Order: sequence, then C-alpha cells, then structure tokens
Amino acid sequence: IQSGRGTVREPTGPTLTERYATLYQPIEWPGKRAARQQAAQAGLDGALASKEEAKLNLIAATKQAFYDLLFAERQTETAIQNVRTMEEVQKAVIRRVDAGEAPPFDAVKIKVEGMKVQKEVARTRGVVQSIQASLNSLTAGALGLEFSIQGDFAVWPGALHLETLSEQTLANHPIITKWKKLIVQAQQTHRQEQQARIPDVTLSGGYQRDAGREAYIAGVSIPFPVWNQRQGDIAQAKGTLRQREASLLRAKQELLKGIAQQIQLSHAAAAQIATYEKGLLKQAQEALRIAQVSFKYGEASLLDVLDAQRVLRQTQIDYAQAKYDLSIALTELERVTGGTVQP
Repeated sequence: IQSGRGTVREPTGPTLTERYATLYQPIEWPGKRAARQQAAQAGLDGALASKEEAKLNLIAATKQAFYDLLFAERQTETAIQNVRTMEEVQKAVIRRVDAGEAPPFDAVKIKVEGMKVQKEVARTRGVVQSIQASLNSLTAGALGLEFSIQGDFAVWPGALHLETLSEQTLANHPIITKWKKLIVQAQQTHRQEQQARIPDVTLSGGYQRDAGREAYIAGVSIPFPVWNQRQGDIAQAKGTLRQREASLLRAKQELLKGIAQQIQLSHAAAAQIATYEKGLLKQAQEALRIAQVSFKYGEASLLDVLDAQRVLRQTQIDYAQAKYDLSIALTELERVTGGTVQP
C-alpha cells in the first residue's frame, strides 16, 4: 500500500489538496505455492523423524550404559568373592606354616596374592563409580549421585531372521523415514524453483486526486525475466535432491550392514554362554573345591590352589563378558532395526 497527500497554493490564493493511494497485490502461481507448502510439510515430517532417531539413540545409549554398569558390578562381586576365598586359603596356609607342614615362603606368597585381589576390588569399584556418573548424565541427573540398579543381562531371543529384520528396518526405521521426507522436501523445492521461472503477477489499483482532477487507476504488472531463467537455483535444488538420495542409499546400506553384524555377534555370544552353562563354569568351581580340599590334607600345593582360583575367576569374568556381549549386540540390533527385536 502506498498513500500520501500534499497541498498546492495557486497564484490566485486558494490552496488545493492532493491525495493518492495505491494498493498492490502479488498473485503467486498455484503450482509454486503448492510446491512450497509441500516442501515445508515434508521438512516438518523430516524433523519429527529426526526426533525419533535421537530418541532411539538415547534409549540405546542408556541401555548400553546400564549393561556397562551391570558388568562392572558383576566384576566387583567376583573380586569380593575372590577376597573371601583368599582369606580362607590364607588361614589354611598360616596353620600349615605354623605346624611346619609348609615353608614360610607360602605365607608371604599368599599375602601378596591377597593384596592383588584387594587391589582388583578397588579397581572395579572405581569403574562402577565412573559408569554410574555416565548413566546419570544420560538421564540428565535424574538418578542422582548415588543409586543402585536392578535387572539382568538380555536373554537370547532364540532366533534372529536377517530377511525379516531387514524388511522391517527399511520400512519403519526413523533414519529411513527422515531421509525419505527430506527427499520429498528437495523434490518440492526443485519443483518450486522450476515454477518460479514463470513470474508472479501483481495487480494494482488506486485513487489519485491532483489539482483540478481525480482518477481511479488499475493495472497489472508482469515482469519478463529475459536473462534470469533461474538456472542456478534450479541446478542447486537438483543437486540437493541428488545428495539426499545418495544419503538415503548410504543409510540403507549402513543399517543392513549393522543388522548382519549384530546378528553374527549375537549368535557368537549366545554360543559362548551355552558353553559356560553346559558345564565349563561348574567344572571350574569344582576344580577349585578339589584343590582347596587337597591342599588342606597336604595333597596339593599352594600353587595348585592359586591356579584353580585364577581359572575360576577368569571363567566367571568370561561368562559375564559373554552375557554382556550378547546384551550389547541385541541393544545395537534394536538401534539399527528401529525397535524391539522379536524372534
């Protein structure tokens, strides 16, 4: 809108007032407007998909931190059990040394071993505190400085089908949805730039009053882009479209690769767990019991007891490691598939 007024004094004396008002209304072509609206809607949908992607990543990171903490606590429990076992062995060694049934060097050796397991307890407790801080930060401080967790490692679902999980991922994963929406946005932006080659029409109407006359004015303004055909803007929009199509293809390949890798890792961890549960863990426990009894009656040396204890400790840690590996693999599989893994 433009408007104004002014005055003119004639030589004879009277003063005349001049006024004018003009209204301009640009008329956008329907195709250009529709493309811009659809591009905006696709951009909004892409932002919502990005939000779901961030939520999915946060859930996966929180689960992983939980399993990290659970594994560290299991290591601490194993270290504490080793301390108790070492204390019992130390008492037996001292009794044998006092009775002259074992050399004094055994007492020194068992004391050194006791210090080692105490050091391991302190180390694992430090790891627990560090992971607690990480988990608390993932929850924005909602857990507080001191908290405890309840739960167990993830359980093997029984079967994981690559084709089924791949189809579900490509159909529903937030990353795929995001890039599809961004491609739609780029397509509509490209269409908008093509439609913009046709210039918009501007309608105008106004009233003008000059000295001694007045008029009503109407007009149509149509610019003619002789040199500027928007080739650069169209090419840029097309380039953005091709980049997003390539990003979608890369995202699909990365997700499918991640699914295959995590399924393999899950199978490997499940096989290790089965090996420990079928007898390896019990065998290590029984070996330590036999070594302790044999040492008590002088049929085994202190070295035999310490070796059996190390084997049991390492077996327990490896068993917990296998359960941890399975939990992490299933958590990562949930992230790359975009939801809970179903057998």
